Amino acid sequence: MDAKVEADAIVNGIGASWFEDLSPGFLDECLELGVGAVGCTANDTWDDTLESIENLQTVKRIVEGHDRAYLLETKGDLENGLANKRVGVLLGLQNPKPLSDTMNFLEAFADMGLRCCGLAFRENSYYGCGFSSANDSGLSEVGQRAVRAMNRRGIVIDLSHVGDKTAMDAVELSEHPTIFSHSMARRLMQAGPKVEWAGVKNNAVLRAAPDELIEAAAKKGGVICPDARMAGSMENFLKHIDHLVSLVGANHVGLTAQDDWHRSEKDARRIQPYLPGYDSVAGKSKRTFGEEYRIYRMEDQLGPKVLGRARLIAALQERYSEEDVQKISGGNLLRVLRTVLPN
Repeated sequence: MDAKVEADAIVNGIGASWFEDLSPGFLDECLELGVGAVGCTANDTWDDTLESIENLQTVKRIVEGHDRAYLLETKGDLENGLANKRVGVLLGLQNPKPLSDTMNFLEAFADMGLRCCGLAFRENSYYGCGFSSANDSGLSEVGQRAVRAMNRRGIVIDLSHVGDKTAMDAVELSEHPTIFSHSMARRLMQAGPKVEWAGVKNNAVLRAAPDELIEAAAKKGGVICPDARMAGSMENFLKHIDHLVSLVGANHVGLTAQDDWHRSEKDARRIQPYLPGYDSVAGKSKRTFGEEYRIYRMEDQLGPKVLGRARLIAALQERYSEEDVQKISGGNLLRVLRTVLPN
């Protein structure tokens, strides 16, 4: 791989939060920003198995229809994509609900291109506990089988939204590095400022990762990606990056800038019980439902454009060496992908 190509590659841990955020326009923006790989949650987070199959296929068709995007499934895909300055889309699930309690579903989704998977999303799953669990009992027997299967099939294990004990169990069991695709540092979230985004009142402190878990994941090659959207301001985003670099070093920190690009009326209404207030107010703008319901782009917070070289990368270059900036902006996640993805 050409060193200049490698240095230029930005990786956005999760740019498309849900499948509806992945659009031709979003892919165009990734290319304009110099993003070489981007994570995409390839369903709506509470989808069942059949809904997830349908939505994953929808994402695949959009990617395949774009002349400068590709589905990132193997190490070879990654190298070819970087060499040709294309954007690779890593298909993921934040919630393992569609996989139920059978390894056959996990194997089937791997066959369909799944390459990143969370172990729980806020609530408990068959695999283990989410961060909101009052009693985190750790990785279940099904979860242990799933971790081994993900290792074997080349699926990156994502610890965002996962309870502390469940996440620690996964770190210890996994033969491959794990990631936090979009997690903040709990110590800083406790200190504030308090963040309430998209009209959602959530426990952002429990949702964030504790230092000891971050350190354990880093010792096994893992990477934590603070989320620009959750940070709410460039100052706070840089504060989290600085803390994480100080805690585990520049070799274990990445970046995420989530986007909310598009939502259907059906989806917005369906998820409202899970995200109180989501159907009424978002950011600074009041929203109304329409036949094609397009939503705000985080006017009062940080979206994907923050990753541009004139913004975040320039700010990082004032703080860190060029080598460390390259690691944080993409090199560390590329290392994990090269380790985990199948040949």
